[in-house]
Amino acid sequence: MPSPHQYPEQERAKMRFPFQRNKYGHELLIDCGQMSQLKGFTLDQTPFWIEFHELFFVTSGKGTFKLNDERIAFQKGTVLLLPPNKWRQWVNIEGKLDGYTIFFEEEFISKFFQDGLFLYRFHYFYNNASPSYLQLTDQELSAYLSQLRNVRKELDNLQHDSNHFLRAILYQLLISINRAYSLQFDIQEEFFGDNLSLQFRRLLEQEVRNNRDVSFYAEKLEVSRSHLTKSLKKTLGKPPAQLIRNRIIVEAKKELLFSNLNISEISHQLHFSEPSNFNRLFKELVGMSPNDFRVQNSN
Repeated sequence: MPSPHQYPEQERAKMRFPFQRNKYGHELLIDCGQMSQLKGFTLDQTPFWIEFHELFFVTSGKGTFKLNDERIAFQKGTVLLLPPNKWRQWVNIEGKLDGYTIFFEEEFISKFFQDGLFLYRFHYFYNNASPSYLQLTDQELSAYLSQLRNVRKELDNLQHDSNHFLRAILYQLLISINRAYSLQFDIQEEFFGDNLSLQFRRLLEQEVRNNRDVSFYAEKLEVSRSHLTKSLKKTLGKPPAQLIRNRIIVEAKKELLFSNLNISEISHQLHFSEPSNFNRLFKELVGMSPNDFRVQNSN
């Protein structure tokens, strides 16, 4: 099989999956089901890109799942915790791979709660420092699957108040997963966190490819640069400059693994003044050159 960055651009474009908002006849921003029974989804080893949030509960099979450059060993009971707009790939699959998935658009839940930071309050979706999975016992998996089947049952028999019913289950599910995730990975940070740090996280996701200046983020968040630095060091343990540098490397890795762009083109895409500056930062943070990283991770 060719490495991901060898796929032609037009082929990779076909592997992007937008949310089917009108699948049920009217706009509904949530869906759920057993992957082997959902049309339009494949479980082969082709890299793909999804534009919505997803929780995938593995019920059979084992192997490795790639989320950008993160490699997750999965088996029965693994929950993949997947934010939007990252490349994904199933590799080294053993046995019959199947699972239950629930996926949704951010606005399905954040607008209802009038909280644009809601999904940033969880430890798993936008935390690049922690793993993107959770491992459940058979008993825990069975309990979650029961909830997902209730969602599927509601989708098969939609009523005028189904949006509220589905949102309630999703809300409970996300909080339950967050509690289990915090215990499994010993995360002590408060669930709801500090609003400024969450606003910074969200803005960074939106702007990192175009803006790496701390002053830009401080101005957008309407605080002084020094206040932003002090706040983020207290809540996230790192100053904004370091958080920005770490996040731009995530974007660089994504381009190296899943695009045909050469190093100079990637440098330009990420708004570095010179490719040498991009090479220097990448090597400083990753421990190898961009080209060596691409070669080492091409299989």
